[in-house]
Amino acid sequence: MSNRLIFLKWTVIWIGFGAVTNLFPSPLTLANLEYSNPSLKNLRSEIKENLRISKSGTKKEILIPLKYYEYKVKKEDNFFKIMARTGMDLETLSSVNELSSPHDLSQGMILEIPNMRGTFHPEETDGSDKTKLLLADKYQIDANKLQYDSERGKWFLPGISMGKSEKSFFYGFGFQFPLTAAIISSNFGKRLDPFTKKETFHGGLDMAAKQGSDVFSSMDGEVSFVGAQGGYGNLIIIKHILGYETRYGHLLNFAVKHGQRVKKGEKIGEVGQTGRATGPHLHFEIRRNSKRERPIFRSH
Repeated sequence: MSNRLIFLKWTVIWIGFGAVTNLFPSPLTLANLEYSNPSLKNLRSEIKENLRISKSGTKKEILIPLKYYEYKVKKEDNFFKIMARTGMDLETLSSVNELSSPHDLSQGMILEIPNMRGTFHPEETDGSDKTKLLLADKYQIDANKLQYDSERGKWFLPGISMGKSEKSFFYGFGFQFPLTAAIISSNFGKRLDPFTKKETFHGGLDMAAKQGSDVFSSMDGEVSFVGAQGGYGNLIIIKHILGYETRYGHLLNFAVKHGQRVKKGEKIGEVGQTGRATGPHLHFEIRRNSKRERPIFRSH
């Protein structure tokens, strides 16, 4: 047995007249994905046992408490290899690490891999018994199996899978290309800024197109912003389900209003070069919970 000490961190959240105390081990390090790795063996064993308990339907068995292993993504890794080697599933890895697609992985990224399958309830909530009971009823799960992660402010739902809509987004089927014809002039990620000539992070796609070309909503949603905003120039922001939003910048004009509901493929504006732009193009972004994500488009 290892002599290494595992320090535990206590988090106390005061609710009403009492307190909910959460005890989680500090993340353990998963050095590699070799099946001979004792840490990997232990992780897979706990995942298997927790899955059995979460599906058993009995209230007598108690889950092995939620804890995380940290794994540093290597050059040869991909999402599905990590999923298979650790005994995880798509829902858990994407929910815990807030991944919007398998392509979000990059060398050097630190993944958190929990010792049970499931998903986080998408909204931040308190850790009260009242909330726990409400979620248990909503997801039809034994309340005693729900586990609260105070650092995230969310409840972990063992054994619960993501819905069809979230899977559709994850595999790139959720969003439609917002133009009928365009050339990608600047990709998502690091690039040389056209103005400063310095390397910067570009949080979307630049799509060069003829001025006045129609711009279409990439997904059903509600228009949350229409107007001028700094370097974006004329900008439209559309809110979608599951915490997603899309942004359409440098527009020539608008075809929608604030608060309007729009359908996927509906015209919302026209390509322009307002704001910080070197020529007519659309700057397109996808964000989830305010975090910019790499746009992925696939047809059904």
